[in-house]
Formats: sequence, C-alpha cells, structure tokens
Amino acid sequence: MGDRKTYLINQIAKYAQKLDQKGFGANHDGNISAKLDNVLLATPTAVSKGNVVEDIILTLDLEGKLLSGNGKPFSEIQLHLAAYKARADVQAVVHAHSPFATARGLVGKALKPVLPEAIVSVGDIIPVVAFAMPGAKENIEIIAQALAEVDVFMMPGNGVMAVGDSVEQAYLRLELVEHLAKIDYYALHMGKPMELGDANLAKLLEKRAAIGLGPKKPKILSLETTAKPYDSQLTMIKKIIAEEIQKMEQKGS
Repeated sequence: MGDRKTYLINQIAKYAQKLDQKGFGANHDGNISAKLDNVLLATPTAVSKGNVVEDIILTLDLEGKLLSGNGKPFSEIQLHLAAYKARADVQAVVHAHSPFATARGLVGKALKPVLPEAIVSVGDIIPVVAFAMPGAKENIEIIAQALAEVDVFMMPGNGVMAVGDSVEQAYLRLELVEHLAKIDYYALHMGKPMELGDANLAKLLEKRAAIGLGPKKPKILSLETTAKPYDSQLTMIKKIIAEEIQKMEQKGS
C-alpha cells in the first residue's frame, strides 16, 4: 500500500499543478482525489493548484472525513464521493473550471465532438447536467445519472468534472473536453463545422466500446444534447400555462 500511496500522491500533485499551468482555474479553483483501498487521497481546500505539493495531500475516509494531513477537505468533496459511489470503476476524480468548457456550461450548450479520435476517447456527447447549488443533495443524483452514460460532463456554474481509472486518465479527459470546446468555439466563428454522419459515428462508438472505454453500467437516462441548467422550474411553469391555455381554448370552442 505504501508504494501505491506514494505514487498516487505524486500523481495528484503533478496534475494539480497542470491545472494551474493550463489556466484551468483561478484562486483556489479545482480539486483532485484518488481512491486507495478504503481511503481517499485529496487536495486540501484553500490552496492554489499551482502550490499543491506532495506533503499537503490529505487522507480521507470514504465519507470525506479527515484521517491525516495538515489542512481541511475541500467543500465539494461530496461531488467526488458521489462519483465513487456511482461507479466501482472510478478510481480518480478531477474537477476544474477550464474557461471554454465552463462557459458552455453557463449557457447550457452540450458539446458534440466531431474529431474521430476524440469520440473514441470521450464519446459522442459531453453533456451539461442540471443545475444544483453547491452542497445541495440533488448533486448526488445528478452525478450518478450523468456517470451512467459519460465519463466527463459540464456543470452549470461549476466547471467540468471527469472521472477515470487513474488521476492521469481523469485529467486527460478534462483537458480534452476543454480542447474540444475551444476548437468548437473557433469553428463556429469561421463557418459551419462538418458532420461525421450516423454511419461513421456508429463505427467510432463501436471502436470505443471494443477497447473498453465508457461507463460499464447500463444507461439509466437520456441526457439532453442541449441542457438548460437554470430552467427546470421555468419549464414546469410553461407546461402548466400551456395546459391551462389549452383548457381555455377547448372551453371556448
């Protein structure tokens, strides 16, 4: 366990610094955790990711409580715990506020990769999940539902979250989504991006499944291609109004 723990601590520190180097957060943005047997290793709260070193990585229990280390667990540890509970194959979680992908989350615009290699790596859609306030219990269900279909997703007002079988894999998924979001932004300002077509897309997804990528659990929901994070209540209100108008029209006729 000792050698494995040292390795994971080194990986967390390495990729925390990469988040800073890539400009994927400001101030104390972002957090990383990794699972080690029956404990979690995690970055501490209130520390710039550029200042994360091996000596300050915390050891937590599987409920997010501090076991050892100087510092406190970050406030969003519940998001990570939800990911580990949702899928047994998740061994690491990386969360950051990379600019282009975070901006897409704010406007509720899911990302549909067109680059073939990217589809094999992260799938054919990076969704924007429903909005929930930090610390709200709804986050647990939102994350569980998302991870039934994808390995990385955007959260409105809260950046991007990626999971993997290692810290490196989770980080690379997050990094790739930011890269794709930037490419998509530029392409849309240059003209109409190409489309792969259903047949080509199916082949790429078959290849993705063949090499063992993607969630292993059965799908439990259908993610919208363009989520609207702040309007769940508004949608319900509109539905009620539409039903009332229909009733009035039927009475009038």
